[in-house]
Amino acid sequence: MLENSLLLKARTLPNKMGVYAFMKGDVFLYVGKSNNIRSRVLSYFNSFSKKNSVLVSLSTSVDCFLVDSEKDALFLENTLIKKNLPKYNILLKDDKNFPWVCVKNERFPRVFITRKKPKNSDFYFGPYTNRKFLIELFSVIKDFYPIRSCNYFLSEKNIVSKKYKVCLDYHLKKCLGPCEGFEAEKTYNEKIFIIKSILDGRFSFVLKFLKKELLKNSKKLLFENCEKIKKQINCINKLKNKSVVVYNKNIDLDAFYLISLNKYSYINFIKVREGSVVYINNYIIKNHGFLSDKNILKSFIKNIFFNYKNISKNIISNISVSGFLNNKINVPKIGYKKNVLDLGFKNLTNFINSIDNNFNTLIDLKNNLFLKNIPFNIYCFDVSTLQGTNTTASCVFFKNGKPLKSEYRSFIIKNNIGIDDYSSLSEAVEKKYKNNTIYFPDLIVIDGGKGHLSVVLKVLKKLNLSKVDLISIAKKNEIIYLKNLKKIKLSKKSSSLKLIQFL
Repeated sequence: MLENSLLLKARTLPNKMGVYAFMKGDVFLYVGKSNNIRSRVLSYFNSFSKKNSVLVSLSTSVDCFLVDSEKDALFLENTLIKKNLPKYNILLKDDKNFPWVCVKNERFPRVFITRKKPKNSDFYFGPYTNRKFLIELFSVIKDFYPIRSCNYFLSEKNIVSKKYKVCLDYHLKKCLGPCEGFEAEKTYNEKIFIIKSILDGRFSFVLKFLKKELLKNSKKLLFENCEKIKKQINCINKLKNKSVVVYNKNIDLDAFYLISLNKYSYINFIKVREGSVVYINNYIIKNHGFLSDKNILKSFIKNIFFNYKNISKNIISNISVSGFLNNKINVPKIGYKKNVLDLGFKNLTNFINSIDNNFNTLIDLKNNLFLKNIPFNIYCFDVSTLQGTNTTASCVFFKNGKPLKSEYRSFIIKNNIGIDDYSSLSEAVEKKYKNNTIYFPDLIVIDGGKGHLSVVLKVLKKLNLSKVDLISIAKKNEIIYLKNLKKIKLSKKSSSLKLIQFL
């Protein structure tokens, strides 16, 4: 009855752009945005996904808020999520363990290091995981770009009326005295622009600007200024050389690598500015079990957009997504972009290994068997008979390297006369994958040799599953045959072999 009233309410929603919210009384369960609210909300009632059925069953009402543009919808969605913390939205926590550099959004902005990142209009750069690099970076800013440290309200009226007096920082040349009008706002803002560029990792841009300034001052024979600029250039070069260079051109991009494991999703985020890595970090997101990797990735990128105030138009990932704010998220196959993604994968797998030792076994299995993907979902088939009669085939399933017995299956082989493992395996594999299975196979393991491998390959090709990794194992000598019919033998101490034996 409740579901029917919810459906009636959904049918009355406008077919316009905006934000919708599934509610349980006054509690927000889920907030989303759409170009057509009515159509999007109605799709929840026609879907068989676990997420949609849970929302529909728990919600007592659905509300909507209309806006004029997709960007407005995105900002409103983010505001509602941050304010109401809906249970079924991805909630990315701020990096409170690491310091940020804050540039205040005010006249004559202050710049300082902070571990707090409140929700305000100030500009935040970071978080900085390398404390030594942060200290060097901030030292360059303080030494060459004098800025105020006071919290005076420097309105034009207060400066003209001489409300404030210069402090010790002015006499130490750490500030040029904007409080008494000794430094113009335009000159001060030019310094802030350079500081923001340095914090954003745009070292090449800053160096180019400094070299122009050096040329101007040398022509005017201002040698003391030239000496100061040279020192700045040397310091910026040192900072630039400490960044990991991924391309020798001024390329900007943001890279995201996502792996979902058990009830968690792990994401590596790399920010590349002017061809160098200026930020890299790993994140853990708790997944309620029904959100797809695409939904998790899109939610994560939205959070990154709001946390960091900007995001590159050039976005890459190991997962293809139609778009984010009109930007397509590409999956590179070759070139420097693929190298950046590989760097993300390397860091993320190392991060997951430190949390889940079982993941390391899956990585070893991928490498040892030359597989295309990490084998999160492994199916293993075997055939048994009773002296040529009563033939059955068994299928066990391992998810994330551990058995999931609810997905174990056995098949009665009807079209079998005598002992014929080939046709029995063919029939069992076809029965299993003829209809869509809940867990798509990353790897199929079969008991047998080259012949068994060949017949199963034909079945997979028939079912349009020819891209799935496949191996067979001759249990007597533990020889493994790969998809290309090459054979390998793993060390008896190998974790990969132990997992296959367990299967």
